[in-house]
Amino acid sequence: MKKIIGLLSTLAFLAACDAPQRTRMPGNYTNTDALGSGVVTGGWVDTTSGANGGTTSGTTSGSTGGGTTGGTPAPGFENCDLADRYQTPEIGAFGLCQSTLDETILRVRPSLTSTNIRTCLIPAYKDSTGSSTYIGQPQCTYFEANKVIQGKLYKSRSGFENYPLNGVMVMKEPLMGEYFKCMNAYVSWREISCMPQSGTPAMSPAYCNYWMPACPYGANTNAACAQEARNFMNGLCTSFKSRYANSYLDIRLK
Repeated sequence: MKKIIGLLSTLAFLAACDAPQRTRMPGNYTNTDALGSGVVTGGWVDTTSGANGGTTSGTTSGSTGGGTTGGTPAPGFENCDLADRYQTPEIGAFGLCQSTLDETILRVRPSLTSTNIRTCLIPAYKDSTGSSTYIGQPQCTYFEANKVIQGKLYKSRSGFENYPLNGVMVMKEPLMGEYFKCMNAYVSWREISCMPQSGTPAMSPAYCNYWMPACPYGANTNAACAQEARNFMNGLCTSFKSRYANSYLDIRLK
């Protein structure tokens, strides 16, 4: 459940299939529609009662069925179990289900209310080893205890549109920057390490003086540059996992 990204065990996989397409963190990565927007294709909507999903038990121990309409399970969520199977100290316990009819539609039932900091879900592809990488922009919303909400995740990352959405990363919005710095470190290695816009260089002047001219096209310049980019990514992602081990969840959906 919480084996982040399994990233370090599959750096070669990430570099090989991902380097040409990988982009920096999306500029507009949050869901602009708040709860109650009324549309599944926009924001996350309350399905605790009404046309979008019927009723649920609303207990902190969770509910099964994922919402019903007139006693009939909502299509795609017939076997949905929204019991508190996942938890972090910041997010609290919550239940999560993926529609069997549309892999991009999810339902969440939080046990805690969070009206000041949004919780974000990032669509991910998880391989057979449990390693994952994001395949689209995060969608973020506020949680209200025991209200079942439904929303859509978008497979919007270039080169990953056809990957199955079989995983999701869940974290609070302030952690987004650190997560994407790790995920994009291979391609953004030089910029993060040595470019002025990154603030104080992460590496020494001697390091930057060597690698900046040696790798004019970044990781794609040559094998040595690619290896150094992988080493840098390894370090950032190890740091992310160590510092935030209890702050995010890397969940397999199917």
